[in-house]
Amino acid sequence: MKLKNDKKKFQYNITKHGLITGFYFNYIIKNIYSLIDINKTVKVLDFGCGFGYLKKKLNKIKKIKIINYDIIDELTEIKDWKKINFDYLVSTHVFMYLEKKELDKLLIDLKKCNQNLKMIVTISRQGLLNNIGKFILGEPEAHTGTRLNPNNQVKSLTKKMKIIKKKNILFLSDIYLLEFL
Repeated sequence: MKLKNDKKKFQYNITKHGLITGFYFNYIIKNIYSLIDINKTVKVLDFGCGFGYLKKKLNKIKKIKIINYDIIDELTEIKDWKKINFDYLVSTHVFMYLEKKELDKLLIDLKKCNQNLKMIVTISRQGLLNNIGKFILGEPEAHTGTRLNPNNQVKSLTKKMKIIKKKNILFLSDIYLLEFL
């Protein structure tokens, strides 16, 4: 996905992968991949795909078809995620930008679309190490616009879903594999 203006500023903070952030996000992608059951071909909706790094990294894996969805028109492949079928929803550092009501509604809509859906959600801890990282990497805007803290994201998710697996990512984020109750 190539933007006409690579320097374009969006309403939302979207991380460009540099050397260190690339290492961090590639490690997240590696862990996301490890949570996807590829014993059969699966469709994955990358919800809040940003620049589409997940698809770029996993594009060569024949058993995984990734569909990018973002509210930013220039970054999305589809207009309405509700009109497609998918087995997994992956969302990395996205739910923090939603209001609690928005996340609750999203979960209701997702369950209507597919009760057997698996979700892989990465939630930033937004702790001391994250704040040090923002300073070192010159990303002071990271987490700007956060509406749901990490604990409230997990509370909303676990009211309707159960955690199958949880992985810590460098003490900066946690990745959850979830399914509906």
